[in-house]
Amino acid sequence: MIVLALGSTVAIAAKRANIPYNVALVVIGLLAVLADVLPVLKMNAELVLIVFLPMLVFEAALFANAEALRRAARPIMALALPGVAISLLGTAWVAHVAVGFPFSEALLLGALLAITDTVSVLLAFRSTRAPHRLHAIMEGESLFNDGTALVLVSLTSVAFATGKFDGIVAFRGLTVSIVGGAAIGGAFGAIGTVVLRRAPDHLTAILSTLVLVFATSLGAEHLHSSPVIAVVVAALLLGRAARKFLEPSRILALQGFWEVVGFSINVLLFLLVGMEIKASMLWRDAVPIGLTLVALHVGRAVAVYLCFLVLRLLTREVVPFRWQHVMVFGNIKGALSMAAVLALPDSVPDKPRLVTIVFGVTFITLVTQALPFRRFLGALGIAGAAGNRELESARAALVAARRGQFELDELLATGLVSRGDHAERRAEFQRRIIVAEGTLRSHVGHENDDAAADRVADVALLEAQKAAVLDGSRRGLYSEATAEEHVGRIDRQLMKHQEHEGG
Repeated sequence: MIVLALGSTVAIAAKRANIPYNVALVVIGLLAVLADVLPVLKMNAELVLIVFLPMLVFEAALFANAEALRRAARPIMALALPGVAISLLGTAWVAHVAVGFPFSEALLLGALLAITDTVSVLLAFRSTRAPHRLHAIMEGESLFNDGTALVLVSLTSVAFATGKFDGIVAFRGLTVSIVGGAAIGGAFGAIGTVVLRRAPDHLTAILSTLVLVFATSLGAEHLHSSPVIAVVVAALLLGRAARKFLEPSRILALQGFWEVVGFSINVLLFLLVGMEIKASMLWRDAVPIGLTLVALHVGRAVAVYLCFLVLRLLTREVVPFRWQHVMVFGNIKGALSMAAVLALPDSVPDKPRLVTIVFGVTFITLVTQALPFRRFLGALGIAGAAGNRELESARAALVAARRGQFELDELLATGLVSRGDHAERRAEFQRRIIVAEGTLRSHVGHENDDAAADRVADVALLEAQKAAVLDGSRRGLYSEATAEEHVGRIDRQLMKHQEHEGG
C-alpha cells in the first residue's frame, strides 16, 4: 500500500510537471535505492512471471488499433522477428567484446534489453501529432517484440544456467513458442469474444477479461508455447470484438479498469526492483552499465537500419529514414525489461548483477531519451511539439471571455451584481470575444488546429449532456432504463471521438 501511495503521488507530480510518469517513477526508485530507505525484499520470480507480465501485456494490447497494426504488418514483423534477433546478437557481441561478459551471459543480457517499452514514446506521440503509421509501427513492434524477446530470454537463461547453447535447438524452440502462442491466443481470443458478448453488464465483462488473461497465459505455459504472444493475440481479438459488439459504456469501463491495472503494475515493478538492489551494486557496476548502454544502441541501430533496408529491397516498402531514426532513439527500456529480469530463476548465476544492470540501463534511457523525445521529434520535423502560439492564445482568450460572460449572467440572475455593472462588464467581455474571433478568422491553413478544437468542444458538450442525463435519473425525472438508453447514445459518440484520437 505504501508503494502504491508513493506511486500515485509521483504520478500526480509527474503530470503537473508534464513528464512521463514512468520517468518519474524510475527516478524515485533510484533515489530510494541511494538513500537505502526501501526494505530488502526477495521477489518471487513466479509472481512476476505468472501475475504481472500477462496483465501488463494484455493491458497494452487490448485497445491497440488492430486495423492500423494490420496495415503496418510488414515493418512490424521485420522488427519483431529478425529485428529482435539482430538486436540481441549485436548487443551481446558488443557486451562480450567490450564489457567482457561471458558470451552466454551477454546473450541473456541482450535478450533482456531487446524488449522495448513504448509508454513514453506513445505519450509523446499523442501530444505531438505524429504520423499514424509511425505510431502503429512502434506500438505493434512493441507488442510482438515483447513476446519474441521474452521467449529468447527463457532460452538464453537456460543456456546461461547450463553453460550450453545450441542455435538449432533455440531456433526450433523459438518457432514452436511463437506459432503455438499465436494459435493458443487465437483460440482463447475466440472463446473470450463469445463470453464477452454474452456478459450481462460491465462488471461481468471486466471479470471475464481478467479470467481470460490467466487462462490464456497458463494454457500457453502448460503447452510449452509463449504466454506473452498468446496473451497479445487474445487481447487484440478481444479488443476488436469489444469495439464492434459491446455498448460504449462497457468499453469505457473495460478501458478504465485495465488502465488502472497497468499503472499499478508499473508502479510496483519500478519500486520492487529498488528493493532487489543496493546502492553499492550500482556504483560497482557503473562502468558495465555505461558500456551495456552503448552495446544496446549499437544492436538496435543495426537491427533497424538493416531490417528496413532488406524490407525495401524485397518488397519495395519504404520506411522513411527519419522514422528509422525515431525507432533507434525510441529504444527505451521500462517495466517489461525489469519484470523479465526479476522473473529469472534464482538458479541463474549473477542474477543480482543482471538486475542492477537492467535497472541502470532503464534509468538512463528513460531520463536521457524519454524526457527529450518530443523535442527530438520536432528536430526531425516529424511532428510539431506545439501549435501556433498566436492561434492558441486567441482560443484561450475566447474560452475565458465566454466563460466570464456565463458567470456574469449567473451573478445577475441571483442579484449579486447590478444591471449597470453587469452591462459594463459584459461589454468588456464581448470586446475580448470579438478580438479573439477576429484573430481566429484571420488564420487560414489551420484546419488541423480547428478540427482539434472542435473535437475538444464536442467531447466537453457530450460529457456535460451525459452528466445532466444521469443527474435527472437520480432526481427521479425519468426511469433508469431511459437514462441508460440516452447515455448509451452519448457514449457511442464519445467512442467515435476516442477512436479518432487513437488514429
